[in-house]
Amino acid sequence: MSIDADKRSAQLNRLLAEKDARIRQHRDRPLPGWLASRRNRRIVALTPVLPLIAGFYAGTLPDGVARSALMAAVAVLSVAGILLLRTATRLLDSAPDRLLDEREISERNLAYRLAHGLVVVLISLLALMAIADGLVRKAGSGSLVDGDGWISITITAVLVGAMIPAAVLAWRHTEPLGGTED
Repeated sequence: MSIDADKRSAQLNRLLAEKDARIRQHRDRPLPGWLASRRNRRIVALTPVLPLIAGFYAGTLPDGVARSALMAAVAVLSVAGILLLRTATRLLDSAPDRLLDEREISERNLAYRLAHGLVVVLISLLALMAIADGLVRKAGSGSLVDGDGWISITITAVLVGAMIPAAVLAWRHTEPLGGTED
């Protein structure tokens, strides 16, 4: 039994070392020139705004092809956005502590604290929308969100919430990430 546990432990250590090597390799690659400047990273940090607006708008549309198409676009924008943001921050938001120096860990932790506040604002916005929708329904003058619209809005909030830590890191980073500063 001990031999099997040793084999599993050795295999786990080997897989962990391979994963760390891939992350290091990705982090050591130079950024594309257009992502190297602080100004461009800040522009990229605004990426979550597009799916947020599109998803909230999709939630107000009637059930149908238009909402589905817009939500598909929101999903694609969100996935592309998170990949772009993680590239711009060199995976700083998702790299394990053992691969980061103290400055990077400190910067990431501060970004997480700030991102937490932004996610709370996002959830508060959702709650206010739900309250307003309930009040409009009680007044008998229709609703802000019809049918399955709340599903679209909630999915959008989750996708955007996943992007926020990397967006905060991209916005706050004060040093060039291996490129030239503008």
